[in-house]
Amino acid sequence: MRLFLASNDLGNYANKLSEMVGDANRKTLVISNARDYKTPEARLESLNHDLALLKDAGLEPIELDLRPFFGKPEELRKYIEEYQPGLVFVMGGNLFLVATALHESGMDNIIRQGLDDDKFVYGGYSAGSMVASKDLKQYLDNYSKDNGRYDESIAIYGKACTDGLGLLDEYVCPHADRDRFAKYCEEAIEKLPARGLTPIKLNDTDVFVIEGKTKKVYEA
Repeated sequence: MRLFLASNDLGNYANKLSEMVGDANRKTLVISNARDYKTPEARLESLNHDLALLKDAGLEPIELDLRPFFGKPEELRKYIEEYQPGLVFVMGGNLFLVATALHESGMDNIIRQGLDDDKFVYGGYSAGSMVASKDLKQYLDNYSKDNGRYDESIAIYGKACTDGLGLLDEYVCPHADRDRFAKYCEEAIEKLPARGLTPIKLNDTDVFVIEGKTKKVYEA
């Protein structure tokens, strides 16, 4: 299993992501649904920013909007099998929107199976990193309560999924060095160990990488 989990964009380690993906298959599917709360214009601006980042890293990204596949997991599975990405990359934004989109489309199962079979790398930043964990309710009283992210998902999709992908036991705490999020990060780092959980504190330049049994935080 190969995971590249960043706090913001690709951190300072775009070269590491490129190395993990390798040269054989640079095709990248960018899941943008964490930004479904934005206006179409603002959503497109965010998407174009991320597509440019990945292109600069030598990858070949296109968007995968999961909304047309809600309730159609077999259609999505067929699309993924035909496209054969070397990287699935999940953008930041609303954690519960992207968790719900992954679940409703069946992309969560596709990601888990694809990583088990080592078909692609999973990458993401912020919410895209956080959703790789298990029980997302662990984030409710920190990153998401004050800004209404959970309620926002219900307003947009009619539901809010709190099941993560379950790819790791740890919980990524992004934006530790950003004024807006620093207090939420510190609160999570304080509370998670008391629940028997391990927080991974990331500044916006850092990434948490898992390659097989090896786990490492790359710090700028």
